[in-house]
Amino acid sequence: MHNNKTDKMTAQQLIQHLQTLPPTTKIVVRGYEDGYNDILKIKEVKIKPKPDAYIWEGEYEDSTATDAITAIDLYGENQNPKDDLK
Repeated sequence: MHNNKTDKMTAQQLIQHLQTLPPTTKIVVRGYEDGYNDILKIKEVKIKPKPDAYIWEGEYEDSTATDAITAIDLYGENQNPKDDLK
């Protein structure tokens, strides 16, 4: 599995790893600030590097450029949030 911060995972590498797991293994994505969420959507996105991104931002951003990178976005969010903002 990828442990080096500079490793960039490809679909082939992800598929190879997933094939080693039991079919019932839960797949999650990181939560907004803490914890994990279920994956709700898988969609193709067009992105480009964002070299001036702050640490709290992603290193890529959406792009409509002809040389944009095609990537897969695994989207998840908390479906049962605690609402303390009232």
